[in-house]
Amino acid sequence: MDLQSVVGLVTTAAASVAGEAGRQAWDALLSLTRRVTGRAEPDPEPVDPSDDEAVRALARRLAQRAEGDEEFAAQLRDWARTHRSALDGGVHNEVSGEARVTGPVIQAGTINGGISFGS
Repeated sequence: MDLQSVVGLVTTAAASVAGEAGRQAWDALLSLTRRVTGRAEPDPEPVDPSDDEAVRALARRLAQRAEGDEEFAAQLRDWARTHRSALDGGVHNEVSGEARVTGPVIQAGTINGGISFGS
């Protein structure tokens, strides 16, 4: 999973804290953040998940940290893999690695009705 997707999941977790799965994902993310930033900062500021700007700032900090710290990046990816299905409704679409796509690709959850390409 790429870091941009992981960071996107941070905002999804913040928006999902009303549910139990969202709360668990958010708490696990903050715990990971405290463990990592606690090494460099004496007392990391708590982030209110309802504060959109604070969540975006956290996502930026996590992305910057992950870009310069491969161990943290791996931990962040592990967090995302652990909580992704609970946060995105169980849908996982991915084309990655050395995939070679030569035609249309549809990535979706539930589709009701037909799908057509072209006319």
